[in-house]
Amino acid sequence: MHHIMIKNLGPINKCSIDIDQFTVFTGAQASGKSTIAKSIFFFRTVKDDIEDIIIRRSTNLSAELSLYKTITNVLRNKFLQLFGSSRAMSNELFLKYNYDSNTYISIKLRSDMGDDYVSPNYVFLEYSNNIRDFLNKYNETKELLPSDMYLLYSDLKSLFCDDCETIFIPAGRSLITLLTAQLNYIFTIMDDEQRYSIDFCTQKYVERILRIRSSFNEGIHGFLEKKSITGVTSVANYSSIIKCIEIVNKVLKGQYKFVSGEERLEIENGRYVKINYTSSGQQESVWIFNILLYQLINNTKTFIILEEPEAHLYPNAQKDIIDLLSIFINCGNSLLLTTHSPYILGAANNLLLADSVQKNIQDKNRITEIVSAEKIIRSCSAYFVTDGRIVSCFDAENNLIKNEVIEGASKEINDISDRLIELEYEEAQ
Repeated sequence: MHHIMIKNLGPINKCSIDIDQFTVFTGAQASGKSTIAKSIFFFRTVKDDIEDIIIRRSTNLSAELSLYKTITNVLRNKFLQLFGSSRAMSNELFLKYNYDSNTYISIKLRSDMGDDYVSPNYVFLEYSNNIRDFLNKYNETKELLPSDMYLLYSDLKSLFCDDCETIFIPAGRSLITLLTAQLNYIFTIMDDEQRYSIDFCTQKYVERILRIRSSFNEGIHGFLEKKSITGVTSVANYSSIIKCIEIVNKVLKGQYKFVSGEERLEIENGRYVKINYTSSGQQESVWIFNILLYQLINNTKTFIILEEPEAHLYPNAQKDIIDLLSIFINCGNSLLLTTHSPYILGAANNLLLADSVQKNIQDKNRITEIVSAEKIIRSCSAYFVTDGRIVSCFDAENNLIKNEVIEGASKEINDISDRLIELEYEEAQ
């Protein structure tokens, strides 16, 4: 199990957690949920950075810097693009990510080796010995054959104990969907400095949209059928994917298609609405759905970091999203979720409760009359982020998330209502 430790980064004073297959963060805005999520994304994608650099070096055999220095420079720049200038950070900043008991990467702004003279608040990265050995092994620049590529990918998965592709789906998705027709143009005219100014996670999210949306020119169901014919999609997941598509069409109230360079939501009888004219809820959720289904259909094991899936959605639709995400998890994938919504937590709790009840009744089939088997959630970690720290809000005894941790506002609203009613009653006496 992967483990992350964060000290003095942004609003987070201290955080130390294991990364579960299904992890939930909740808490007030600006409490640090995104800081933790982005930190995990940073470390989970190091293997992708290394793979990309080695491949690029194989096409440029005159690389001047060693692989160690090259990857360190790339990771340093990625860290700064994720979290901003280090000059605004605490000198006591420290992050450490353990991939297993022997494999880790740590980050600090002070060196233990007397190198502080480099510059104020310089970002130092430290690697475990086996990562250093790996970088030395692949330091030689040479043309990579297909067999070399397979070995490289296999070595990286083994080194980082991670066979998942990690994807970050940020909050504020509706703006990107609204600008769908302009995305290619915007990214084409940007220089490197302008790209660097865009939030790193948002940049990667947009690049992914631009890369995969042409796959949906016949809609998601058409994409599935095309892959099924070629034998890419495993038969075991086919029925689960069909159920996911049904959920997606229910929430979107139509079928997504990318036709003639235009994103559309087809309603019925050939009628459609351009995606940038749909509701804010549809705009917020459409690319959550497309990315999840793309990964499922391609049978790619994935670790998704998803911010605020509830944005602009009616409570029933929030429940549907949790149904979809639970199927996604049960297909062998992992999920880290940030949310402010009691409906999201309540819907997840129902699926956790289904697992508990199933263990305590004789006729297991009765559960499936209420909750279908592929939606049942069997394990979860949940944390409340507050005052710079995190506290578990998972009741292990009852196997439920403590939904009341975000109901403080509801209590305050109800208290005011009660006091006003009492005042009116007193005056009437």
